[in-house]
Amino acid sequence: MIIRPARGDEAEAIALAVADQPLLARYGTTCAGLARSLDQALARGDGLLVAQEEGAVRGMAWFLASGTFALGGYLRLIALAPGTEGRGVGGLLLDAVEQEVAKASRHLFLLVSDFNDGARRFYAARGYRESGALPALVHEGIDEIVMWRRLGPGAET
Repeated sequence: MIIRPARGDEAEAIALAVADQPLLARYGTTCAGLARSLDQALARGDGLLVAQEEGAVRGMAWFLASGTFALGGYLRLIALAPGTEGRGVGGLLLDAVEQEVAKASRHLFLLVSDFNDGARRFYAARGYRESGALPALVHEGIDEIVMWRRLGPGAET
């Protein structure tokens, strides 16, 4: 498995690989909409990492290295290709995001859907703390849980 920065011409390929995730469908995210968002992210210079295996995209991580609460980075999305779950790809992507964000910030923030117990356990096991809820921030009827972790020297794990 290789984790690498996304190239400017592969937003559509990344979207095609991960858009069938049930979580994205629940938010009404289409493949075309995700591809547009990723194109815009790349144009802005947002962080976008790809997990690639045998030439195929197996996952992606979209993040901002700094600016969140004037203290840290923000993980917008980790999404895996269907069937890739449970193979450590999400952990590899999160490790790479943390390494990139730690170059500019001491903290990493993310939001996780209140119903997404698997993601909440995943992040908690990696040292992230639940810090509050944002009711219906992104989608009516779904609360977003703010999670946070200190990065770098002195970070709690």
